[in-house]
Amino acid sequence: MIYKLPFYTACTDFLIDCNFFINMIHTAIYAQTWDGTPCIIIGALNWAFLTINICFYAVIAVITYLRVCREIYFNYGKYDYKLWLFALAGSIIFQALNIQNNGKRDYWCAARSGQINSAIILFSIIGVVLVIILFCYMNILRKIYVHTHSTPSTSSYSRNENNAGNIVIETNAEIERKALKKILSYIAMFMLQWIPMLISQGARLVQNENPWVYIMGAIGRSFGGIGNVIQYIINEGFITKVNINISDDNNDNDNILLKSNNSDNQLESHINNDDNKIIIINEDSSNE
Repeated sequence: MIYKLPFYTACTDFLIDCNFFINMIHTAIYAQTWDGTPCIIIGALNWAFLTINICFYAVIAVITYLRVCREIYFNYGKYDYKLWLFALAGSIIFQALNIQNNGKRDYWCAARSGQINSAIILFSIIGVVLVIILFCYMNILRKIYVHTHSTPSTSSYSRNENNAGNIVIETNAEIERKALKKILSYIAMFMLQWIPMLISQGARLVQNENPWVYIMGAIGRSFGGIGNVIQYIINEGFITKVNINISDDNNDNDNILLKSNNSDNQLESHINNDDNKIIIINEDSSNE
């Protein structure tokens, strides 16, 4: 699940930005928004892409929570089509609630001016999804913390086993650090993209149509692509030096396998553990 959220939200961000570009190019050229049916279609697509993006955050947060904290596993289907179905189903429901509100505003086509129903709906969606992802990811962090700090004391090992035990502790700390960084980046990404939109919708609730309201809305729509690039660089860097893979092993219930490859030596040890996990660390000699 590590790469699904940023990748799929990047796909929907691309759709949001393309739609917003088409939306704004008419205003930039002709100093007026689209009229009639094209405006309604652009507004409907804008709402669809926004809600799909938001729903993906909620769907993946919940599924990751169930997988990590409740040990409930799902078959996502070929190309993860089931994830798309969840997000699309949520978007269709919200589209049905808002379909009559699409139309012209001062600078672009979205939810038409003079009504607050769409603002109430979008404000509520963003608020609820923010609560969901905070709940899910905070519980995931707690689960990871408990797991990585449940390693038995190394005092019961022999000297060689002590060394392997220390590697396990260091590996767990690295896993916890990386998980913390990724999860916090997901939360920060959502907040940076959707809090400006939340503020914009809050202003619309009191029928404030000042230019700053549109600026906040534009920031929310446009930040997704930029934020995904920043998130990827922070989490992965330009060159990955160490790869840590965690996978389930249903055939071997009692082992943690540690591998460290470099130009001088290879360390491979099996340590008894109650968790059905394999932890593999690969480090290329060129990175030393």
